[in-house]
Amino acid sequence: MILTTVFAALKISGIGLVPVFIVLVSAVFLWGMVVQNSLKTRKSRMEAQLQNVGKAALLRMQLLTRLGGLVQTDLVADQEGYDETKLATETARIASAIRNLGFADNREAQQLQGNLAENATLLVTAQRQFRTARTGYNELCQRMPYKLVAAVAGFKPVAT
Repeated sequence: MILTTVFAALKISGIGLVPVFIVLVSAVFLWGMVVQNSLKTRKSRMEAQLQNVGKAALLRMQLLTRLGGLVQTDLVADQEGYDETKLATETARIASAIRNLGFADNREAQQLQGNLAENATLLVTAQRQFRTARTGYNELCQRMPYKLVAAVAGFKPVAT
């Protein structure tokens, strides 16, 4: 009923249906482009945060390798994942190993140990930022009407 009234009004005014159809299709197309750009931005932000986590983890492994070579022992970290508790335990274990091996007075060992403690904070912060970015991206991919554009454009939620 409403559509019939609208079409009749358009016909009386002389506009016709083709221009109205073109305007509607253009509006939907522009909306889809904005949504796709939003998804791309969120995904690139998430990927950048993941790279930050990788850089911090790589730096940690390099620091552990240097410190292990200095104190002549194996200080390989658990690479299955880091959390605050694991990092605190690992840092305490390394400090204990340095003391027990007689390197507590070694300036380079102390500096590397301090760098490891700073890296632990950096790593936890980077992981937190990545999880936040991933959650935002995944929520956007699952929310309607973004979900429609995500499905058409090939954006998929990232596994947790």
